[in-house]
Amino acid sequence: MMKKTLAFLTIIFSMNLVTAQTTGIPDPNFEQALISLGYDSGLQDGVVLTSNINTVTSLEVNNKNISDLTGIEDFTSLDSLSCTYNQLTSLDLSQNTYLSYLNCYNNQLTNLDVIQNASLTHLKCGLNQLSSLNISQNTALTSLACLNNQLTNLDVTQNIDMKTLGCGWNLLQNIDISQNTQLENFSCENNLINSLNVSSNLNLEDIHAAHNQLTAIDISNNILLNSLGVYYNQISSLDFSQNPLMWSVVCFNNQLSEIDLSQHPLLTLLVCRENNLTCLNIKNGMNSNIEHLDATGNSNLTCIEVDNPIWSAPLGILIDPQTSFNTNCNNPCAVGIEKKYLSNLSIYPNPTKGSINIELGAILRDVKATLTNGLGQVIFTKEYTSTDFIRLDIDAPNGIYFLQLQTESGEVITKKIIKE
Repeated sequence: MMKKTLAFLTIIFSMNLVTAQTTGIPDPNFEQALISLGYDSGLQDGVVLTSNINTVTSLEVNNKNISDLTGIEDFTSLDSLSCTYNQLTSLDLSQNTYLSYLNCYNNQLTNLDVIQNASLTHLKCGLNQLSSLNISQNTALTSLACLNNQLTNLDVTQNIDMKTLGCGWNLLQNIDISQNTQLENFSCENNLINSLNVSSNLNLEDIHAAHNQLTAIDISNNILLNSLGVYYNQISSLDFSQNPLMWSVVCFNNQLSEIDLSQHPLLTLLVCRENNLTCLNIKNGMNSNIEHLDATGNSNLTCIEVDNPIWSAPLGILIDPQTSFNTNCNNPCAVGIEKKYLSNLSIYPNPTKGSINIELGAILRDVKATLTNGLGQVIFTKEYTSTDFIRLDIDAPNGIYFLQLQTESGEVITKKIIKE
């Protein structure tokens, strides 16, 4: 009798052991994807050996018509998961604590809980049905794309390492990015935002805030900014005087009366149609760089100031019938004019081997000089009292720098310096 009992217990124990070694995969399409990837074998039976999946670090199951990802919890070593273009309505990743990359774009998710995924650095959850997204615990996050959802609020104040943020096509009325000082690329198009403060985002290179309710945007602190898209807003003024790297400006369908890009030799694209322009100056010495200009729909714009009037020949240059090109329109744009008192400023040599001379003009001034590198990091800040000449020694590696000069009256000008 004792032998029979022991044999029975042994059989029960073995059955439990087998069960413990398998993971349930109720979705046949998910299991088929695992079979195709070599993590399962044979006919579909609703289970997979746990030992086959618990060491997997990267899983891609895109466009497999999967509606249930149950079983993913036993992918305990998973670092990267891509499950785009499926039919997922829920996604439990609470056991995938090593996950650093998640792409669940284009599903039917109404909720996404990533609180347990503290290692997450990249999150793409666009084109779902999310009405909320809590990323307060994801402090390692550097990239977030949550466009095309139903978000009414998005708190990114805890994500101070964020470099890329895309939250367009939602229902946001505001967004605070003041703590995201590392941010380089920011897009919030097609929301309900009426105010946007980017003054703390010194590393910003690209802003796309089209189709909102903005009446103004101050980009004077964003000296690395090179691309701005703010079309379909209600902006009445744009000052580009502190953005020397600007190459793309798309600002159509606003209420702009003046645009001055005469200090921007990198300018390649300008679309400013359907505004109230009376002054447009793009005489930057490098009009040959411009590939596309559209200034149509500005009935009061009669003259555009350029390097050479015959430059209008290339395809992609669109203006109204009453508008012409001239080297001098006798109509200086007032935007940013208060910051151009240092018109006699001279900086040489540039490029430099290490030292630069700055001639401020005949009038003595109190000046604060700040030099930053291409990452927006301050190299030095110095103040000069009652002077018309400054000599600066750049004790830093070769590269591109930005010198900002500010006078006692509040005048500010930024110049690119090259050390070679």
